[in-house]
Amino acid sequence: MFEKLGTRTETINRRIERMALDVKSEYEIAALANPTYPHQDAVTAVGRIVNINLDDAAAPISSDTLLLETSRRLGNGRRIPLDVQATPSFSLFPGQIVAVEGKNLKGSEFAVSQFRALPRLPHPAIGDRPDAVEPFDAVVASGPYTLSDNFEYEPLRDLVDHALAAQPSLVLLLGPFVSEAHPMLRDGQSDLMPEEIFSSKISPHLARLREGLLASSAIYLVPSTDELCCPYVSFPQPPLSRELLARVGVPDGVESLSNPAQISVNGVSIAISNIDALFHLVKEEVSRLPVLSDRLPRLAWHLVEQRHFYPLAVPPADCAGILASQDGKLRMLAAPDILITPSQLRQFARMHENVILLNPGHSSKGLFGGTFARLA
Repeated sequence: MFEKLGTRTETINRRIERMALDVKSEYEIAALANPTYPHQDAVTAVGRIVNINLDDAAAPISSDTLLLETSRRLGNGRRIPLDVQATPSFSLFPGQIVAVEGKNLKGSEFAVSQFRALPRLPHPAIGDRPDAVEPFDAVVASGPYTLSDNFEYEPLRDLVDHALAAQPSLVLLLGPFVSEAHPMLRDGQSDLMPEEIFSSKISPHLARLREGLLASSAIYLVPSTDELCCPYVSFPQPPLSRELLARVGVPDGVESLSNPAQISVNGVSIAISNIDALFHLVKEEVSRLPVLSDRLPRLAWHLVEQRHFYPLAVPPADCAGILASQDGKLRMLAAPDILITPSQLRQFARMHENVILLNPGHSSKGLFGGTFARLA
């Protein structure tokens, strides 16, 4: 996968500029400062966090390696070292857009007195939404849906049994459905093609689920970058095609969403991102007395605060490519009521600033069953 450098730099510039305009409006600032110029008085600037050790993967970000990158309009794209020794609280990672308040006394570094809270996206009240007419009840699960030594899909069977007993208004099944990491496929121990596995092992459970739920209940599949049945391995991904769903026998009434996706069900706004951004963030974050002290929900909150489903500067080498040319599809357009972001990190559900942050875990973990989430 190749992209032009100019595409990526223009995407970064637009992200900084969008946030800068909102910060300027939120705090009624006459003009944002260029942080690379000397300032004897406290000023506010907006830019992107960069690790000074950008070319050294073995040198992680720390409070001593922080740079602030400006947009072309606000600072000609230049970078300035950040001094956060006197900053009481922060939670930072490469690629994060921030609003800083402080001084640049000598023109060589910007001393941060505080990181100003970023403006929030609109978060309409549930009762004000026209489709808020029914109770909300959901089952949320993430693949893989079978154990690592077979293709019997017992965790998926048990999940469907639970959903049929619970009768939720929404079932969200996030891939991978046929994982490229399954040992039997990776080591060539199976003669079945991925679509054959889907049609013979997964579709019958989906048919049983569709038949057993009320017609008003929604069932959605969300692709994964680890999915062998999906031809798109970069992020973002389009929905699984209708041709593919028909070919593998997925019943009518089971639809696919894009990855990421934002939907509204019974007046509840749900944002879904099926890439392990949390696992990538946990390796890159540096913090000091953060406002949200519980680290795993804090990682998820970064996505909401940054209004972006993958705010990290650069994904790990073994991760799916992040398409800068498709950055518009990675932006959050409204504040969700629920953010669903599966991760191999410990599962959690946490409410923060009226947003439920949810990692349902994975339906199977090696030779053992895993976890899923029930929301009601």
